[in-house]
Amino acid sequence: MLNHFVDWVREQLEKKSNSPRYIQLQKAIEAAIEKQLLEVGDFLPPERRLAELLSISRVTVSKAMQLLEEKEVIIRQQGIGTQVAKSGNSSLNKAVGFTSQIIKEGGTVSNCWLSRNIIPASEEIAKKLSLNIGDHIAELRRIRLANDTPVSLENTYIPRKYLPCPELLEGSLYEHWEKENIHLTNVNHKIKAISCPAELAELLNIAENSPLLQIHQISFNGQNDIIEFSEILCRGDIYGLDFNSPQNIDINYD
Repeated sequence: MLNHFVDWVREQLEKKSNSPRYIQLQKAIEAAIEKQLLEVGDFLPPERRLAELLSISRVTVSKAMQLLEEKEVIIRQQGIGTQVAKSGNSSLNKAVGFTSQIIKEGGTVSNCWLSRNIIPASEEIAKKLSLNIGDHIAELRRIRLANDTPVSLENTYIPRKYLPCPELLEGSLYEHWEKENIHLTNVNHKIKAISCPAELAELLNIAENSPLLQIHQISFNGQNDIIEFSEILCRGDIYGLDFNSPQNIDINYD
């Protein structure tokens, strides 16, 4: 998807125009997003890399990104990267990062890591990842916080070749994958409402039996290989489904 985006933007920049180069780039990126060459939550290449790919100056890229940020088309965060913040159309079949959603709403994001290990795959997880029982996988367990409030527990399992050193991961998994040239192309979700068990209630700072959204997520790369299975348990007073929203999942942490 990223290669198609770059090629398409390059073609737009080759067209004759009297507008400044950075305006041309800004409009081309906006048009690419409208055409769904990038989806909400997708990462753009770093500015230096994008300048190299398009054979333009980094100053031009920086000016275009500033305009896009002012229009809230993208989100830029130090140490996280540049993500698409809004689009004309998106769905739960595409990956929309937790980080980008919270930042878009003006919040701050942090993690409380419970586990970052290599473990043998259990029968259940091996089946989810299309692996053999006992194959080595990366296990990530973390409490996600918005504005320092715990909002969800994420249990994520990844074939080892896609995350060989999980202990080094600090921020966004998806940004890490973009840097490693691993791109998500499709995400499947199964969602249901459950009651919060006692052990999780303490972690999320809510009452036992409070409502939770349980999201099972399976992510695929460009070769249609499964690269992630996640169970995400979200506080029902913060997360909700909004089928009129372009993102489908609404986050409210006021």
